[in-house]
Amino acid sequence: MIPKFISKLKILEILKIGQCYLNEILPQIGLHCHNFILLSAPYNNIGKDDVSALVDSHPELMYLDLHGGVLENEYPVKILKGFKQLFHLDVRNCKGFDDDDDEILELARVASHIQ
Repeated sequence: MIPKFISKLKILEILKIGQCYLNEILPQIGLHCHNFILLSAPYNNIGKDDVSALVDSHPELMYLDLHGGVLENEYPVKILKGFKQLFHLDVRNCKGFDDDDDEILELARVASHIQ
């Protein structure tokens, strides 16, 4: 139901949403909401389609909050590599990836654009 209304929300900049199918919503936001900079979607099960939709539809995203969700190990890597303007990434208390992973730690260290 939400994807139908997104085309009317052209000035949408911030979206805080509960558990949902992000891969259905994010492409629509990318098409219609050109000022979109913040997504807060805590406690979601983030799958491959969700991460692809996020990175492909929103390269300009500056703030991303996925805390408390399920996020497999390769997805934080894809997020860190995919967003050049990302200022804030919150993956606290996510299940499914190791926050001590060498590749994630190295990407986070060299990603000076992330606070």
